[in-house]
Amino acid sequence: MPAADVVIVGGGVTGASTAFQLAQRNAGKILLVERATVGAGPTAKSIGIIRLHYSYEPLIRLAVRSLEMFTRFEELTGGTADFTRAGFLLLATHAQLPAVQENVALQRRLGVRTSILSPEEIARLDPRMSLDDVGGAAFEPDSGYADGYATTTSFAAAARRAGAEIWEATRAERIVTENGRVTGLDTTRGPITSARVLVAAGPWTPHLMSTAGINVPIQASRQQVVQLEPPADFGRLEVVIEDMTQGFYGASEAGVRGGYASVYDITPDWQPVLGHVDAVEGLSVAAGFSGHGFKLGPALGECLAALILGEQPEIDISSFALSRFASGRLIRGKHIQGILG
Repeated sequence: MPAADVVIVGGGVTGASTAFQLAQRNAGKILLVERATVGAGPTAKSIGIIRLHYSYEPLIRLAVRSLEMFTRFEELTGGTADFTRAGFLLLATHAQLPAVQENVALQRRLGVRTSILSPEEIARLDPRMSLDDVGGAAFEPDSGYADGYATTTSFAAAARRAGAEIWEATRAERIVTENGRVTGLDTTRGPITSARVLVAAGPWTPHLMSTAGINVPIQASRQQVVQLEPPADFGRLEVVIEDMTQGFYGASEAGVRGGYASVYDITPDWQPVLGHVDAVEGLSVAAGFSGHGFKLGPALGECLAALILGEQPEIDISSFALSRFASGRLIRGKHIQGILG
C-alpha cells in the first residue's frame, strides 16, 4: 500500500501551492490527488483579478503576500502566472463610499499602496467612463490580473521537480480514520496510508469530509461569466475595474469572447475554512473560498504548509477555523458583497 507523509486532495491553486511549499521544505513524501487534471476545476475558470481591497485584516495580509509572490512568480516557481500589473479601481456610489474609505484606511495602516480617488481623478485614468452615479473609488496601482490555469500548473510542475507526486484522474472516496486520527485515504487508484491529509477540494469538500464524520457548511453555487468584446475602435481598458454601482467588473484581454459557467464553494459568512479539524487529528481543510480564493492561493500555500508541519504561519489564519460556525464566531466584512471581504 502506498504511503505518504502528507496527502493533499484537490489540484486547484490552493492544493498545488501547498504541495509546492511542502516539497520545497523537504517535508517527506507529498502526494496530491486530483479527480481530473491539475488546474482543471474552478481555478481555471477564475477571472483572475488580483486585488488587495478587503475589510478584514487577515485577508489583506494574505492578499498582500500573494501579490508579492505573483510579482516574482517565475523566480519562485520557474513557471508563469501570466500576471499583468494593470492597477485596480473599485468604483462606489456616494452611499458606499464611507465603507470603502474605511477599508482604504485599514489597508494603508497595513502598508498597502492605495488611495481614494474623486470622480475628477477617476476621469483622468480613463475619460471614457460615465461617472454620474459614482461617489469615488479606491485605487491600487500595484494590483492587476493573472491566469488561474497557468498559476496552478506552474505550482504543480515546481512541486513535481521538488519531489512531490501527483495522481491525476484519481478521485478521493473516503478519509480513513482510527481512534480519532487520520490513517489514510481511499481513492479510485487504491488506498494510501498517511497521518496527515489536507482536503482542498472546493465544492467537493463537504462530501469527502463527511466520510470522516465532519460537517463543513459549504454550498455549491453556479456562477456564470459573460465575456463581452468591445468595438474595435474602443481601445483597451488600462485598469482593472470593479464597479459596485452597477455590479460588474472588467479587465483588458485579447481574443475571442464568449462565456462559461463555474462553481463557487460558499460558506455562511463567505469566508474560507482553513486549518486543522479539531475532531480528527491530522486532518486539515482549505475550502469555501466563495469566489475569492485564487488571489490568496500563493500565500495560503505557505500558511497551510507551516500548519501541517506543526509550525506557526507568518500570517495568522486561525480565525478561519471550522469551529467558528459551531461557536457562532462568523466573520463579517463591511461590504454587502461577501466576495469583497
